[in-house]
Amino acid sequence: MNGMVYIMIGGILGLLLGMLIMYLLQKKGAHYEDTRAVQEKLDAYQEQVEGHFAKTADLIDNLTESYKAVFEHLSDSAESLLTEEQIKNQLANRKSREVTIKYLKGSQQSEDTPDSV
Repeated sequence: MNGMVYIMIGGILGLLLGMLIMYLLQKKGAHYEDTRAVQEKLDAYQEQVEGHFAKTADLIDNLTESYKAVFEHLSDSAESLLTEEQIKNQLANRKSREVTIKYLKGSQQSEDTPDSV
């Protein structure tokens, strides 16, 4: 009878140990799935951020080109439509605002005045 008790205790301990191992393996698998789902979300977010900054850079490039085009248009128009005296009068009226015209850069520097008024 003594041997039978040891066999039963060994069987019960083996069963409990097997159940514990299975529980831990399932729990580890669940954590792996959670970790993988979080990693996928992080990867998707990083792609969104990358796309956002790439589009922002493109839009800023477009904005810069548009600003250059407007500035060149104003500069060319000032050269062709206004006399030097008219330009100087307009700039004098706008002393509180910063205005830079490509046409005036050379003449203003020779007169020891700032590039922008």
